[in-house]
Formats: sequence, structure tokens, C-alpha cells
Amino acid sequence: MQSLRKWRAIGGAMCCFGLAGAAHAEPPASREAPVVDLDKLLTIPDSVTIDVDRRGGATRAEWRARFEEAQANVVEEKENLEKSLAKLGDLAKSGGNWKVAAPGQQAVADDNSPINFGLKQQIRRDRESVARAERELVDLKVQANLAGVPEEWWTEQ
Repeated sequence: MQSLRKWRAIGGAMCCFGLAGAAHAEPPASREAPVVDLDKLLTIPDSVTIDVDRRGGATRAEWRARFEEAQANVVEEKENLEKSLAKLGDLAKSGGNWKVAAPGQQAVADDNSPINFGLKQQIRRDRESVARAERELVDLKVQANLAGVPEEWWTEQ
């Protein structure tokens, strides 16, 4: 409702100032556009200076951020694995000497016992996550080397 009033007010103002007729007037006689060489269009003017050094489509700061993220991911996954291993160690310490077996069978130590099966699976997943994070870091190093990124762009100083 309010926008309708606004448009009516604009229309009234255009009529009062004679702008409504100007909108329907014929455009001035067109001049022919100058012919510009394609090479000139595709080159950067000399007045523009670009002082950003890019390698592989990224700047030094972008490469550094990529490597910091990949290295932080490796550290995080290793910490998760260490926590899971510590839980397994605590479980092993708290476990008694009691072993349960079906009648007539000898009780043997089973690494996949129901008590620690879930923890073993978590450790397996954590190890896979560490391996994946390390592979991603190596892949990033290969990508940087192929792009010609200087090593000081991504190494710690």
C-alpha cells in the first residue's frame, strides 16, 4: 500500500516537472561506435599495477592458510587417536583377570570382546582419519610444488 503511494507520488512529480514526456522522447541521433582492436581490449592498461604474486592461482597468504589448515587437521586427528588409545589403556588397566567362556571351552583373550569392540572400531576409524589427513597434506605439498610455490611460502619460519 505504501509503495503504491510512493509510485503515485513519483509519477505526479514527473508530470509536474515535465519528465514524463522526456521518457518517451526519441533518443538523440546515434554515433557510430569506434572500432577497438581485440588485443587492446584483452590487455591490462599500463596505468593499472598489480603487485600480487600468485602461484597456482593463490597468493602467499592463501597458500599459507591452506597449509596451516592441513597441518592443524593432522594434529587434531592424531590427538583424537591418542585419546582413544588412552581410553583403551585405561580399560585394560581396569579389567580383571576374569575371563568368560562357554562351558567346555577354554577362555582366551579376545581383542574383539564386547567390552572394547566399540573402542577398537573407534581406534580403527581414528587411524584412518590420521592417514587421510596426512595424505591430504602430502597432496597439498605436491600441488604446491607443481604450481611452483616457493617452499618459504608454506613452511614455518
